[in-house]
Amino acid sequence: MKPAGVLTILIACGAACATAAQAAAPAYAVKPSEVSVPAGEALGQYRRVIQPFKNWTLICDESLKSGSRVCNITQTIVDRNGAAAFNWSLVATADGRPLMVMRIPAAGGPGRRIELAMGPAPDRIVAAADQCDRIYCTATIAIGEVLKKHIHAGTPCAVTYGLAAGQTRTLQAPLEGLSAALAGVS
Repeated sequence: MKPAGVLTILIACGAACATAAQAAAPAYAVKPSEVSVPAGEALGQYRRVIQPFKNWTLICDESLKSGSRVCNITQTIVDRNGAAAFNWSLVATADGRPLMVMRIPAAGGPGRRIELAMGPAPDRIVAAADQCDRIYCTATIAIGEVLKKHIHAGTPCAVTYGLAAGQTRTLQAPLEGLSAALAGVS
């Protein structure tokens, strides 16, 4: 066979092989569920219900097999670019005690002070970020009488926390709607 003939065969094979490779890679795929099923739960036996309220979202996960249900109520404050500037969730411990888990950007760093100022006086609650990952730093506070009073009243809440290089961020995180979301848990 002449070298030109071999070259023609290789070019033809290359085109056919490329077409076969493109056919093997599908153009479309099934998007996986955004709900990850916990270990020990079977697909189709786990349900997530998301219910919006004013300023807050109630999220409940339920095992259809065991009948157990776990809920949290969350609010995320975003900046003008849509990036999360603050997030907090009302959760319950295994024994039913209510906690507020607050998240600030990881740029805040561990030990950063997070201050909640509620009402005209204002009542202040201060916590320090104690855990950080690459996205968030987290602080957890118990829901005491002061916070309960402001949740029930739907009081405006100013959140202030520090960032690197001495910068401070203050934003509004309204409590309005949280009381209604709590009523939706039962």
